[in-house]
Amino acid sequence: MTARSDASARLEDSQAFLEAADTINTLNSGETYADVIATLAIHAGIAAADAFCLLALGRHSKSDNHADAIKVLKEAGGENAILARLLGEKTKAGYNVSSLTRAKSSKCIEWASKLVIAAEAKSSLS
Repeated sequence: MTARSDASARLEDSQAFLEAADTINTLNSGETYADVIATLAIHAGIAAADAFCLLALGRHSKSDNHADAIKVLKEAGGENAILARLLGEKTKAGYNVSSLTRAKSSKCIEWASKLVIAAEAKSSLS
């Protein structure tokens, strides 16, 4: 596979994760699904960052250390601060006993949307 085809696959993943987060957010008005929504949005952001990096640099971070992904996105000229915000919520949404709030999960969707839009724009320029 090429960096371009990998980027396309990751961009499709990011769009699907974001669509799922949006759908669940729309269908459920309470706090019950806040962690699920945030987790999907976080994965959308990660996939979008991967796509952006693949398009800009021909590579993306494959490390388990999220700080590495933030550094690579910065190197690619992407919105690394937004990715850092999203990744800061990952442990809270996925592993903590206490749930995120609905407001925080909505913020995760907002942040992920920015990363997806940036990856889409990068893809259309490449």
